[in-house]
Amino acid sequence: MSIRAAEGCVPCAFGDGIAIFDTSSNSYFSMNAVGEFVWSQLDQPITLEDLVGRVADRYRIEPTVCEGDIRKLVDDLAAHRLVTLS
Repeated sequence: MSIRAAEGCVPCAFGDGIAIFDTSSNSYFSMNAVGEFVWSQLDQPITLEDLVGRVADRYRIEPTVCEGDIRKLVDDLAAHRLVTLS
């Protein structure tokens, strides 16, 4: 599975994280600092495994520790049509 930020999503700083404005639905989706890092990795297609690896490297944790949370975040982003999956 390949993940990429959807067209029409505009990120902006929001507190300690990020808010993504979806121009197609005129809605916001906010994320913490980890979510901000994840979003920064989605400008090019990336696999879930590579994304988990980058998060694990960034935060110096085992991939198995964060895999479930990253998968849930990606599922949430997909449900809000903020990412495309292929």
